[in-house]
Amino acid sequence: MAEMDLVKHGREEVQRIAALSVLAAALLTVLKLVTGLITNSLGILSEGLHSGLDFLAAGITLIAVRQASKAPDSDHLYGHGKIENFAAFAETIILWITSVWIVLEALHRIEIQSWPESSIWGIAVMAIGVIVTYLQSRALYRTAEKHGSQALEADALHFRTDMLSSVVVLLGLGFVAAGVPIADPIAAIGVAIIIFIVSARLGKRTFDALVDRAPSGLQDDIERRVLEVDGVVECTRVRARRSGPELFADIVVAVDENIVAAKAHSIAEEIEKRLSKLAPRVDVVVHIEPAEGDISQFSDLNIYEQMQVIARRLPEVQSVHNVSVFEFSESIDIAADLEMSANLTLKEAHAVSERFEDLLRGIGGNINKVTLHLETTMKQDESKDITERSSEIVELVKEVVSKLSPPVACRVIKIHEEKGGISVLLDCTIPGQMTLTESHEIADEIEKRILERLETVKSVFVHCEPE
Repeated sequence: MAEMDLVKHGREEVQRIAALSVLAAALLTVLKLVTGLITNSLGILSEGLHSGLDFLAAGITLIAVRQASKAPDSDHLYGHGKIENFAAFAETIILWITSVWIVLEALHRIEIQSWPESSIWGIAVMAIGVIVTYLQSRALYRTAEKHGSQALEADALHFRTDMLSSVVVLLGLGFVAAGVPIADPIAAIGVAIIIFIVSARLGKRTFDALVDRAPSGLQDDIERRVLEVDGVVECTRVRARRSGPELFADIVVAVDENIVAAKAHSIAEEIEKRLSKLAPRVDVVVHIEPAEGDISQFSDLNIYEQMQVIARRLPEVQSVHNVSVFEFSESIDIAADLEMSANLTLKEAHAVSERFEDLLRGIGGNINKVTLHLETTMKQDESKDITERSSEIVELVKEVVSKLSPPVACRVIKIHEEKGGISVLLDCTIPGQMTLTESHEIADEIEKRILERLETVKSVFVHCEPE
């Protein structure tokens, strides 16, 4: 069964058990209230009121789980799960109010000495109540745990407290039959105490969910699972929140800075897979950051790769290219173009280049001199295509290309005029069996000869294609 079908099936099961709770609570409420009025038993009446609140709570739960089952929309991007948390908290408050009323009424009856009549019917009704509430609370707890529904858990708590309080009332009725009528209001006070204590625990958890407090130990559990994933160097941030049955987690992890994008994506998927076991429904967002280790660890890489690593570490550096390495008997000289943001001052850019050089020397090796040509990132200038009225430039370009050996053929020549001068864009073909280095040398030679012969041309771009 597909994941979406499983989720839909689970929400339908939650709604079915919630509807059954409404019916069970309605039956118990009628039985207890009628019997309590007939016997004048505060214990039974308090239980009837308790069951009536169970009926109200079950109705709230049914509405809540139906609303919470709706898919996310433009106004509720995280879904509607918080409705379940709110319903559970509202039910908790209802239980507290009930507890206070029962205690006050019990104390009043003790004060005026209003005692119930002993009745086998009262005992029978309370016994039935114990059985029904036990079966219903067990079914609710199982479904709540299976699907992570806090609203169902609150409903189960209602029925569980109803069952426990019914047992207390049964004991009170037994004492009433034995000639100790004060046991009835005392049993009612016992019911109130049970309701208050048990519901207080759920109330705290539902309030924590509403204010997005992470469950105790969840952060440590997430970090432990994340760090077990191969390739993760550090888990730098964990944020988690619950919305009904769903757990949302935002994770920031550091991985080796040389890991390729595909590997980083696999790491993120593995993290999502491991965290999916934390709750019935888990939504995880993983942000990958590079982990910067000791720069000397890259001593086994070649010069070009080392320079790319350093460029990634310096945010001001956009790229490093046109790298040349001059080898001597005992040392090497390095030259390269360092491209940086155009809004830097020369002083700022020079400081970055010195930092770049220091890091490069820190990797190790026998570097003698490093020469870095500082240039800015691309600027987009308004341009005009003047190819049709630049026949002299076109013919000169063709002449330059025709004199090269091996033979190079011009395919397309474009002449552009910009604010700073003229640019020549040239597509040409060369033998396909030539190496990339040889083709690059030919392109450089074309660029050099054109610039020597045409002072108005500020730049030449040559694209080589195989014949």
